[in-house]
Amino acid sequence: MEATEAAVLASACELRRTVRTFDASPLSSEAREPLETLASHDENPYGIPIDLRLIDAEAYGATSRVIRGTNWYVVGSLSRRAHAEEAFGYVVERLILAATSHGLGTAWLAGTIDRPAFERVAEVDENRITPAVIAVGTPAARMSALERVMRSKLHADERAPWNALVFRGDFAHPMSSPDELDPALATALTCVRAAPSAQNLQPWRLVCSDGRIDLFEHRTLPLRPIGDVQLVDMGIAMLHLEAGLAQQGMCGTWSFDGPRAGAGYPDPSLTYVATISF
Repeated sequence: MEATEAAVLASACELRRTVRTFDASPLSSEAREPLETLASHDENPYGIPIDLRLIDAEAYGATSRVIRGTNWYVVGSLSRRAHAEEAFGYVVERLILAATSHGLGTAWLAGTIDRPAFERVAEVDENRITPAVIAVGTPAARMSALERVMRSKLHADERAPWNALVFRGDFAHPMSSPDELDPALATALTCVRAAPSAQNLQPWRLVCSDGRIDLFEHRTLPLRPIGDVQLVDMGIAMLHLEAGLAQQGMCGTWSFDGPRAGAGYPDPSLTYVATISF
C-alpha cells in the first residue's frame, strides 16, 4: 500500500462511523466518480477478483429496512471459495474509508437487506456470493429514531479494552494499554480497534512479536457456510491494520503460513487468519 493512500485511509479510520440516516440529496456525479473508480480496484491479499459497482437501488426495487434517505448502494459478488469473505471485507472497506475521506457516509449491511433483490443485481448464481452490500450517501444532520436505538443497542461507539484484543508474543500476555507498545505501532493498532464489525463484536485478536503481527479470529457468531459476516470482519481488520502500519512507515507483507511458534491457541474459538510482517 502506497504511503499517500495509507495516510488517507488511516486518517479515515477514526472518522468513519456507520450511517443509516442520509439527507435524501442525490449523489452527485462528483461523488459518484471516485466511488466508481474505487469499485474497479479489487486488489487484496488473497488475489481473488471481486466485481463491485455503484447502483441506484430504487431502479431495481432493492431496499434495506434500516436505511433512510438514500437509494445508492455498492453491490458486488465474487467466486464461492476459501477466503472469499476476507477478500471482500478488505476491498470494500478500502472503498468505505475512501468514501469517508470524501465526506460521505456508509453502512455495511448483510442481514437487514432484501437479499434476493440485491443478489439479482449482482448476478449471483450457485458459483458466486454477495456477502454484504453498502449504503452510501450524504449523512443527515440528525439520526432517525431507529438509528439511535440501533446504535444504543449495539454500543456502537464502544470498543473492547486493549487487553482483550492485543497480546505480546502469545495469548498468555495481554497488553493492558497502548503505552506498552512502541508509539508508532500503538497508533497503527488504534486503526484496527476503530474498525466496524457485525453486532460490534470485534472478533479480531492480534499477537505482536518483533516485526510481525499474527491475526486471529475469535468466533462468537455461528459459522455460516456462505457469506460469513465474521470472516468479512476479519478482512476489514486486515485493511485497517495494513493502512495503520503503512501510515507509520511500516510497509507490511501478508502471509498465511501460520502464527509464530509458541503463539498458542488457548481457546478453541480462536482461529489463525493471517500474518503481516513489517
